[in-house]
Amino acid sequence: MSASSTVRVEIRKDAGRIGVTTGPWLRRTQIARFLGVPDPHGLAHVVDRHGETLGWGLVSAVSSITVRMLSFEPERPPDDWLEQRLAVAFAARQRSGLQARGTTGYRMVNSEGDGLPGLVIDRYRDALVVQMGTAPMAAREAELRAWLDGAWPGPIHLIVPESSARHEGLAPTERGEGGGVLGFDEDGLAFEVAAPPAQKTGAYFDQRDNRRFVAALARDDGRPLLDIGCHVGGFALHARRAGVEVVALDRSAVALAHARANAERNGLGDLRFVEADMFEPLRDPALAGPFGTIVFDPPKLAARRSDVDQALGAASRAVAGLTQRLAPGGHLVVCSCSHHLAREHLDRIVAFAGGRWARVAALGAGVDHPVAPCHREGEYLRVNVYRRDA
Repeated sequence: MSASSTVRVEIRKDAGRIGVTTGPWLRRTQIARFLGVPDPHGLAHVVDRHGETLGWGLVSAVSSITVRMLSFEPERPPDDWLEQRLAVAFAARQRSGLQARGTTGYRMVNSEGDGLPGLVIDRYRDALVVQMGTAPMAAREAELRAWLDGAWPGPIHLIVPESSARHEGLAPTERGEGGGVLGFDEDGLAFEVAAPPAQKTGAYFDQRDNRRFVAALARDDGRPLLDIGCHVGGFALHARRAGVEVVALDRSAVALAHARANAERNGLGDLRFVEADMFEPLRDPALAGPFGTIVFDPPKLAARRSDVDQALGAASRAVAGLTQRLAPGGHLVVCSCSHHLAREHLDRIVAFAGGRWARVAALGAGVDHPVAPCHREGEYLRVNVYRRDA
């Protein structure tokens, strides 16, 4: 990569302490002024009001998250920082042991967790889905593609999601290769999902370890499992393979079509699938229960802090209805993919349902989803497992 231009970003006097313990995001409200043009192709030299270096980052002039830090060191990052960090991230996944466990679907790059803010890369067997979520990362598409073409032999899909485009002043794009589906293996189970544009990059690899955990929990319980928000069948297929009777629900007909096909693909065609909205009354007789395990895995409910109260209300009402279908001594698995909903919020959702509960596990994403220290927003996935005692 050629040498980048630099813009000085001066932090406000009242912006608070900026450093390694404050997280990698600087918001527009913390910035006093730009000294130079805030070019997404360049680097941001972050300084305090006295001109002392606080670190270096990537600048996105139209975003509320205006600078994403690359380092808090006084030295400027090398010109090939992108290539160096990609190489480190890919090597870490090679050492993770995931493929040795029969898994070919996992995250290769996890944004700030790999020192590559705004970049997510997921592997689907021999294909990659590359999600550029910020203007600075989209500006580096040519360098990114050049490195990937040399490091990866298979098809590559590049996307700028609509939500990112809206916040970053970009045009949503999707440039892909291959057909309309992507395949991956997870602990020996074979899946197919819709290729981009689709939910996330197509699948939810962050739940992989939790699917295995819940399958073992339901197997030991011995009673049926209800999977609410099943998408393409992750929790459902793992549990059915473990010998558990399963009913799975989703509102998306497309997702359910993939889930049914995935069940057949793995010789698990006796699952029961129901098309319904998890936030509406669940009237299908197959959902009556009682179930020994219920998974509640909703879409992102709180995109902003101001959404939290509304999200808590909707989730609490849905969970209260589900607990009526849970057998005594059964387990309720409550998931959240919003960093605004903390574990104590999930506790409140369950407490609202009434009765006596014990939280027996607090789960998150796997080793392929690293989080930068002190990056609270990067730890978005929370999965609490509760036992119903009375």
